[in-house]
Amino acid sequence: MENGGEKQEVEQRWRFGANEALSGAGGVSIHGTLNKLFACVEDKSALIRVGYGDPSVYPSFRTTQVVEEAVVEAVRSAEHNRYSPTVGVPSARRTVAEYLSKNLPSELSPDDVFLTSGCVQAVEVMITVLARPGANILLPRPGFPLYEARCGFSGLEMRHFDLIPEKGWELDLDQVERLADQNTVAIVVINPCNPCGNVLTYEHMEKCALSSFNNLSVPVAFTLTLAVTG
Repeated sequence: MENGGEKQEVEQRWRFGANEALSGAGGVSIHGTLNKLFACVEDKSALIRVGYGDPSVYPSFRTTQVVEEAVVEAVRSAEHNRYSPTVGVPSARRTVAEYLSKNLPSELSPDDVFLTSGCVQAVEVMITVLARPGANILLPRPGFPLYEARCGFSGLEMRHFDLIPEKGWELDLDQVERLADQNTVAIVVINPCNPCGNVLTYEHMEKCALSSFNNLSVPVAFTLTLAVTG
């Protein structure tokens, strides 16, 4: 009785409880979905997991030796053992800007580049910036579950538009126009598409960028590179 009473007293004193939004968001992941699918297959020996790009598991993804040597040299130089800028190292941002500018009508500057630690952080940053009371975002269906998880955690209303399999998984632009309104903060276009695996044509991406829903000044977020056009 005494031990039980002490436990209740501690719980009441701390008044600690889990964040329900975080628990719900954490329950949605691409790996969780894949695990459910694999659990339904009896003979897993014939399966090829095309959803993984882990160099430690698959030697075909081995990092190029040039990159490995550059990392070793940077570590041994003792010139980089400090906190880096949150938006990315200037030299790296400059290199990315120069590379992307090769296929753009206007030149990007390093200030146009925000480097993140992978896709997860990029989506988190983007959704956090866009989330505000009353706002909504348009997401593809099927799509990448991380967006739903992050939007749910940030309190950003989700509206889903369909991808058309008969047209190579192009966006249903008529549906997009019906869903978009003055509170729509972004439309997410995943290209190359995850999970469908298709690559949108330049003509269709141009339609996405120039469609009449842009009369509402809704930015189109082309991911996985997360280049945002107005």
